[in-house]
Amino acid sequence: MALCLPRPGFCFLAWFALAPLFRAWSRSRPRQAAGLGFAAGFCFHGLALHWIYSTCRFALIPIPLAILAWGALAAFLALHWALVGGVGTWALKPIPEWLKPWAWAVVWIALSAAWERWTPRLSVDLLAYTQYRNLNLLQIGSILGPFGLGLLIVACNAVLAQVWEGLESRRQDPFLARNAAAAAFLFLLAWGYGTIVLAWRFLEPRESLPRARVEILQPAVDQYHKWDEAWAGAIEANFRELLDGARADKPDLVVWPESALPRWVREGTPIREAGSPALQAFQLVGAVSRSAEGESHNSAFLLGPNGAVRGIYHKRQLVPFGEFLPFPFLKKFVGLLQQMGDLSPGNLDQELLPTPLGPAAATICYEAMFPTLSRRDAARGARLIVNLTNDGWYKDTWGPYQHFYANIFRAIENRVPVIRVGNTGISAVIDPWGVVLARLDLNRRGRLDVEMATGSFPEGSFYSRHGDLLGTFCLWGLAGLALLRLRRA
Repeated sequence: MALCLPRPGFCFLAWFALAPLFRAWSRSRPRQAAGLGFAAGFCFHGLALHWIYSTCRFALIPIPLAILAWGALAAFLALHWALVGGVGTWALKPIPEWLKPWAWAVVWIALSAAWERWTPRLSVDLLAYTQYRNLNLLQIGSILGPFGLGLLIVACNAVLAQVWEGLESRRQDPFLARNAAAAAFLFLLAWGYGTIVLAWRFLEPRESLPRARVEILQPAVDQYHKWDEAWAGAIEANFRELLDGARADKPDLVVWPESALPRWVREGTPIREAGSPALQAFQLVGAVSRSAEGESHNSAFLLGPNGAVRGIYHKRQLVPFGEFLPFPFLKKFVGLLQQMGDLSPGNLDQELLPTPLGPAAATICYEAMFPTLSRRDAARGARLIVNLTNDGWYKDTWGPYQHFYANIFRAIENRVPVIRVGNTGISAVIDPWGVVLARLDLNRRGRLDVEMATGSFPEGSFYSRHGDLLGTFCLWGLAGLALLRLRRA
């Protein structure tokens, strides 16, 4: 399953990679199933997030602590898989065999929805991510949200495991063929819906839509020199060269990456680096900031054409051990936090940014991995999402690719364009169907100038308007299965 994610991208594996796990669970007691789920989840997350170890070593964190950070994260995230195995094996005992593959899908998605809604857990194991190359299949996200495709993947794997068991035991149960046919039908239905939606995209009269010009600055600054005062002048000159470069037309919005400035910004003071009398455009600038109350934030400042601050966004979902330390005694091992100190999170619902492209929501760094944040913003009226990031920490590992492709899902789920800006990349403009309109690849320096249409979906998506109805349905389904199990215990 981990090989389905960026970068390997063997997406086809997802449709049968979990079948052995479901086959093993069908032969296990709840405690054994929880152990098997934990082992599988640990292996999945250990491979998918192996770049955590590399990142720690890039930051000169000692090898034992780097291994501990990598292993502890994989173990924490594996608890979800352990819970699915234990709860599913226990809850599904009294139900008919033909229903079990579909019940497994309900259990998996119910627990995934609970983790995603009510914990700060990084959901890198949203099964929809395994299909990031298949735009046709991803389109159901605008209706069913981040779990619709995952439900289908789990059901197909559980059905396959059931057919496998039937062939092994030479049973002639008629429901095996029916379940296999139902799974194939649902797959074709999802694929067909996506095909129709993407065909409609090309038929839309785009000439009638309002258009705007966006510039993305990708300076490719070495992250491990960012906070070295000796490099501050070179970093500022780098941005100045990108801003002053020749352009065919004036931009409506210029976007800088996360923590672009090599210094602190005091809220209420001008950002001199963004001052360009000839530019006269809105700019969204990432910077670490301090408020009048003394709080430190990872922020994005929206500047008007005259340089005045029109809006501020403070990052809501901070990175443990990167932006704050749950255990302060470890600070001496984390170089960045020795320089910056702990940051404070922003409020969950902050004022949208009044950009020339319409009301915009910002996400910073791995906030793009949390579907709830973008959905809340789209439900409040955001018609553009801008993700500012700095993946220079991870160099050329799987990390930047995993972070980038999550933005395609957020665009489709909410039917809004996404502007993604990274210090070292990957930077891009993504339309509401998940199509990448323009892109600057990893570790390339440059400025991306893009003309884009706005206003394709003035009311957003069904998912953004109504919320995660599928997750709620599955939670109620799991509650029903638990009650049935208790009644027959």
